[in-house]
Amino acid sequence: MGRVVAIGGFATENAIRLDTYAVKLTNKETPNVLLVPTAASDAQANVENGIAKFESLGCRVKALCLVTKSYTDEEMETLLSWADMIYVGGGDTISMMRVWREHGLDVRLKEIYRRDAAVLAGISAGAICWFACGHSDSESFHKKDGWSFCWAEGMLDLFHKVYCPHYNDAGRETFDAMLKEKDMVGLAVDNDAAFVENGAEQYCIRCNPNAQVYELQYVGGTLQKCAIEMLDI
Repeated sequence: MGRVVAIGGFATENAIRLDTYAVKLTNKETPNVLLVPTAASDAQANVENGIAKFESLGCRVKALCLVTKSYTDEEMETLLSWADMIYVGGGDTISMMRVWREHGLDVRLKEIYRRDAAVLAGISAGAICWFACGHSDSESFHKKDGWSFCWAEGMLDLFHKVYCPHYNDAGRETFDAMLKEKDMVGLAVDNDAAFVENGAEQYCIRCNPNAQVYELQYVGGTLQKCAIEMLDI
């Protein structure tokens, strides 16, 4: 078991506390943070904002831009080995996983988790990816109108559950009914909250007293939903 921080989303200025928490899990005074902005197609603004944010938290920061740059296997391994934390940004989850598979990053991340070589963190798409599948708005990146929430399948499956980010946003309530299609436990995470694994411990944190995480499962065709106890940070 490794170290994972899967953030549902950001809603308030206190959200920086979730990233700060992830940084502290590196147990390094000046940690190396590797940004992976694949889901946003390596948008320059996302990269610049990520660098500025983590530098303000006392980190050294680089980015792995698989959409806009080319890397040899050796270059990719060097970057991944350098990282004390790998932070995956939000965006199009389905397209992100397609790119990762093309470059073998999916396999590499699973190995990093197995060896507990770095903290694995991220928001939205960057949270879904650590689970078996997720409730995704990927269609919205390809259709202006007439899109609907869908499943992002074939994730890394570090945790064999279904993940829903931004659960308190409009439209995310569709997760409850859609989960009936899955014979798995669902984890619904509000903005300003996150699921954490730290070695043998799994728990949920929040930086906003109104944020919550829920565990959902269909039993005998009936949805059972319970709020998880939260750690305030």
